[in-house]
Amino acid sequence: MRPLILSAFPILLAGCVTDLTAEAQRVRQLSLATAERCTFLGPVAGSEYFAWTTGGDAQSALNKVRNEVAKRGGNAFVLTQTVSNDDGTISHADAYRCP
Repeated sequence: MRPLILSAFPILLAGCVTDLTAEAQRVRQLSLATAERCTFLGPVAGSEYFAWTTGGDAQSALNKVRNEVAKRGGNAFVLTQTVSNDDGTISHADAYRCP
């Protein structure tokens, strides 16, 4: 019985991370210097609180940023700030559309 419970644990952890939309899977992170060739679309943010792990919070927050960039018609972002603690993660970024 115990191996069954332990084998289900990674599945439960994976379920806590926000999934990327099909469009967001093509959104990439850029450096500020690289973004100079792109059109600025505005700021975006993503947050996740009280997930199973701090890493899960961080990944989910970044996935939310990517999803928001894609909703705005962008294909890239520059991460401007990430704040993580035991309660969760908040990521702020600037969205861009690049050639």
